[in-house]
Formats: sequence, structure tokens, C-alpha cells
Amino acid sequence: MNEPAGPFAGLLVVEFGRFIAAPYCGQLLADGGADVIKVEDVIGDETRRNGPILPNEGRQFLNKNRGKRSVAVDLRNDEVLAAVRRLAAGADVVVANFRPGQAEKLGLDYAALRLRNPRLIYAENTAFGTTGPMAGLAGMDIAMVGYSGMAQFTADGPLPLPEPVVDYTAGLLLAWGVSTALYHRERTGHGQKLDVSLLHAAMVLQNNHVNHVDVIDGWRHEFVNSLRQAFAEGRTWEEILAFRESLQPFAIARAYYGFFRTSDGVIAIAAISRALQQRVVGILGIEDRWVTEPGWLPDDARQHSRAVHDAAAAAFEAQPSAYWLERLRTAGVASCPVQFREEMLDDEQARAIGCFVQLEHELVGSHTVVAPPVHFSESQLRAAQAAPRLGRDTVELLTEAGLDHDSIARLAANGAINDGG
Repeated sequence: MNEPAGPFAGLLVVEFGRFIAAPYCGQLLADGGADVIKVEDVIGDETRRNGPILPNEGRQFLNKNRGKRSVAVDLRNDEVLAAVRRLAAGADVVVANFRPGQAEKLGLDYAALRLRNPRLIYAENTAFGTTGPMAGLAGMDIAMVGYSGMAQFTADGPLPLPEPVVDYTAGLLLAWGVSTALYHRERTGHGQKLDVSLLHAAMVLQNNHVNHVDVIDGWRHEFVNSLRQAFAEGRTWEEILAFRESLQPFAIARAYYGFFRTSDGVIAIAAISRALQQRVVGILGIEDRWVTEPGWLPDDARQHSRAVHDAAAAAFEAQPSAYWLERLRTAGVASCPVQFREEMLDDEQARAIGCFVQLEHELVGSHTVVAPPVHFSESQLRAAQAAPRLGRDTVELLTEAGLDHDSIARLAANGAINDGG
């Protein structure tokens, strides 16, 4: 039986994507059935060389470029550039994360392309957005983690996050933006440009904390105003963080939300409500008057929180994970084992909900990657094929763009295109 068509079947997408955000957006659209043309340099997207497996085939390319066609060209060649402009102008969607100013220089920006196709949806990923004093600057995930306040601040200084979460969040927002723009076009017939910045993606990820309530957050001004002087005086990170902690309103629930070592592993628990916290107290056999006596407040909230946390930690270490998980789950407390990422490909639950898909690459062979992340009852997303080898579809696509066989052969001989041979 034939697979049902995906929700984006019939759409042509041209992707000028590098690294993560734009390519991941393109992959999601391809999973939805769109025909996604990835325009690469003749030597390929930089991620083809990240986590190398074979020449021009790297781990970081395979995991966000499946289902696409690859055209590998040198956009400095006028004949090639004209053909690529025709491809882009004929698309339903262009997804791009050019270096600042590059799209305009090449005539591949929204203003130029919409003159030839007013229905075009142009999805751009930038570092800092399109306005403001930093609009023209380049950016990467780690730089944005540092700039936006997402770094993990420790006594030894700020540490980067272990995963490029800003880039992937931006990719998801791009795909959501494209879907929204397609819906708008369906209703109005009009295309449009949309921009997703890494900076705004970082703000979304910190939505729980990047906010200000006047009545309780006045301490923030004191802390921010003290930073320049603290650095000038050579204050240690430990001193700066201690000062920050001393100013912040304090929540007492440290013992009920976090990771705890057991006798044979580590578990995570999240007991947010007072009722669930009372159950945790009973399960662990510890004392916490703040939980069991509504209205009671300790003289020193931080000292009390540390004492309860230490008592909980000691109790958890006395029994294995399975013992605690059975009791916590029976009581309705969200809890699960803490695992290394290396364990997840074999995880029974992740496999049960279809988190992974196995694909066959024409050069690399069999490999397992993360599957499309949204499940639909009808228009299901599908990882149809592995990422393309470099330049696999160059000849086909340049022919579609109007170049004849002799022109393509000449451009290949001059190194202006990579025909995948």
C-alpha cells in the first residue's frame, strides 16, 4: 500500500542552509513531503566534515539533511548564480542562513526574489535579528549561549551547554514559521518574509526566567549594576554568584525537584505541588515542617532547604533506583532514571514511541537518526531517504534551471559545479 502524501507534498523548497538551524528546518519540511533542494558549495556544507565518516560524509550532515536533493555549485560563477536564482525564484519556500549581507550581494535575498515570485515565503535565520546595533553581526550557538545568559555559571566561570539547543530551537521555530506563512498564503495568496534569530530562540528557552515582576524583582537592578565594579575589583566567580544568590527570592523546594543518587544509579524527581511534596516526605521518612505545616516558615530558608535536601539525598542513597521509582510513581510523583545519551538508542520507551529511524545511505550504509518529532493521525511525517551525497542532483537540478548538457559539462570541467561523480 502506498504511503499517504505528507502535508507539504507538492511544495518546492530551496535551502541555503549551513550548520544546524536552517538545515534542520529544511529536514523537517522534507519529512513532511516537500521537495527540498539543498544548495551547497562545491566542497559541501561545512557539517559534511564534522564527525567525518567518509570524505564529504560526516555525522553532523547525516542527522539534519535527510530527504533532500543536493546541488553543489560555486555561486561566484555568474552562469551558475543565474541558474540558482531561477531555482530560488521558482520555489514555494526559501530557507536561508547566509552570512550577513551575502544574500543581497548574490541577489538571493527576499527583496530580489519576490519581484519574480510574490507568493514566495522566505524564511531567514539570523544571529541577532534584522534591526538594532548588532543586526549585521554573525553568530553561533555557543556565542549566543554566552550572550543571552544561558551559560551555566559556576565557581570556575561560565560553562557552555552540552548540546546546541539554541540552534535546534531556532530550526523548530523556522519550521513553525514556514507552516504559519503557508497557512496565511493559503488564505490570502500572499507570500512573506519571516526571520528567526538565535537571540530570540535563546529567550524562548529561558521563558521561565527571563521576565521581570516589579513587585519582587527589584533585586535584579542591584545585581546588574554591581557587575562592572565586581569584575573591575577582580571578584571571583564564587563571590559574584554568592552575591547574586543573596539577593534572589528563595524557593525552599530544592529537595523535591532535581537529581538524586541511589544505591545503584541516579533518579530525577519533580514534585511541584505541596500535596506531592508531602508524599515524598512520607516515602523518604524525612522531616520538613515547611511541607507538613502550612504557613510555617523557617528563620533561615536557605539553611532549611539545604538540610532537607541533604536528608533526602541520604535517604535516596540507601536503596536502589527501582525501589524508589516504584514508590514515587505509585504516589503520582514524576520520576525516572537519569541516563547517559549513549543509552538512549536502546531505550525501550524511546523506541516504543518511534524516536528513531534507520536509514540506508548510498555511501555510509545503515545508520540510525532521530525520527520526525511530531506524530499525526493523518498527514504523517516520514524520513523517506538518507541525506544526499555531495552534488548528487546537481546535473538534474541545473537542467531544470535551464542549463543544457554542454553548459553543465563545461561548468563541471571548470570546477564551478560538483556533479557528484
